[in-house]
Amino acid sequence: MSHEQQLQGDQLQLEIFRRKYLQMLDPDEIAYPMEWFIKLPAIQKWIYENMFNGKNVPNYLPYAFRILKKLLFILEAAIEDPEEDEISDDLANCFAEMLAKRSSDSIESIQEKRPVTYTAPVLYSDPPTVTIFEAPNLLSSNGDTGNRTWDAALFLATFLFADGRHFVENKSVLELGAGLGFVSVLCGKHLGAKHVVVTDASEAVLNTAQQNAKLNEVDGIVKTAVLEWGSSNIDQVLQSVDEMVSYDLVLGSDMLYEPRDFPALMSTLQDLFCRFPKIKVLISSAIRREETLESFLDACSMSTSQPVYF
Repeated sequence: MSHEQQLQGDQLQLEIFRRKYLQMLDPDEIAYPMEWFIKLPAIQKWIYENMFNGKNVPNYLPYAFRILKKLLFILEAAIEDPEEDEISDDLANCFAEMLAKRSSDSIESIQEKRPVTYTAPVLYSDPPTVTIFEAPNLLSSNGDTGNRTWDAALFLATFLFADGRHFVENKSVLELGAGLGFVSVLCGKHLGAKHVVVTDASEAVLNTAQQNAKLNEVDGIVKTAVLEWGSSNIDQVLQSVDEMVSYDLVLGSDMLYEPRDFPALMSTLQDLFCRFPKIKVLISSAIRREETLESFLDACSMSTSQPVYF
């Protein structure tokens, strides 16, 4: 491998490092760039300007502090001759400021929602992003898991972005059990949906979903509505958003936790099929138990003749 090829590979690793940082992944799961590469003054400057300077600092200081602390540890180990190599003043001063502000996590900091940025799986400059307010450490009193974006939503988003754009473009989309609305916002912001409705049983979670639509400047396209599966008032729910819309696509991710929920879910899907005979359904889910998946597929085959893509 030539030096130029190695440099390009390390630059790619640096960009992936930044994206995972903005997504606020577990610091132990993030691969840091090579030592020889990050000790270069130009690379340290890039890291500071794109990850730790002003608006590029995640709105959760303990996380940014942990990442920068480990980065400085790697830099210190990489420097063999202080006369030739040094840690940039910007990174050092930034760390000192974080250290002065840092305090131990309180209940408030755990409950606080902070912006998490997800980047499309493309390598060109200025890639599409979606930023979502999340509280990944928070479970509500009723066990609600809607305060974070789960892996199944990321897989569904990746499929739609890479291979499924035709399902969404110029279509009206309804997302079930949408939580914070990551997939819905993506559809409205980058995939050309003409109308999107985020539904969930939790009004509190939907309030954050509406904030997320506004944060991504798609609140004119993405709306929210409270919808409990199996509810008999689905017409009222849809009309409360826009009674003139005919929906083309239903999306769902990580909805298949408990087989006991399937009758209510299938009831809602049947209602949608009756109202919109040409509607398609795309569902993404982590397979935690094979028997749960089989139970859902059996429920689909018994409840509807319409296609449900899984």
